[in-house]
Amino acid sequence: MRTNLRAFAIGILLATGVMGVAYSIVSAGATTLNEESVQAYAAENNLHLLSKEEYDELLPEVVPVEETKAEQNEEKVKKEESNSNEEAKEEETEEAEEKEEKNEPFEIVIPDGMATYEITALLAREGIIEDDKKFDAYLEDKNIATKVRSGTFTMKKGMSYEEAADVLIK
Repeated sequence: MRTNLRAFAIGILLATGVMGVAYSIVSAGATTLNEESVQAYAAENNLHLLSKEEYDELLPEVVPVEETKAEQNEEKVKKEESNSNEEAKEEETEEAEEKEEKNEPFEIVIPDGMATYEITALLAREGIIEDDKKFDAYLEDKNIATKVRSGTFTMKKGMSYEEAADVLIK
């Protein structure tokens, strides 16, 4: 046992020494950047170098946050004054149409080899489920996480976890 342990320790020391020598050889050949090498690189690749002052001149002027907030508040007041009952009715009809569109079924493709947590994240991004972590936990609790299949599924936004799971495992 002792001889095996000693042989292993000697092997580790030898490997460390070889790696140290290799690192020192490789790092000795590395070059450092200087102004001349940077300018040569820029000239070869048709690039233009800017000084700090030139760069600062090209940046857009920054408006203080307080001024932008005041402007935003003024714009909100103007918008509220300009709204009429007709616009409110149009907004209500648009919202109703959006709600109807959200409930329309659509197809979602789950490619082969996708992990369960990736599938739940995809479903959350598409708005089919509310929380991918909770849905993943739901699948684990019901012991159906391994039964989720790949393929093309017809789903709709705002499905319950049970409905979504039923679609994914059939």
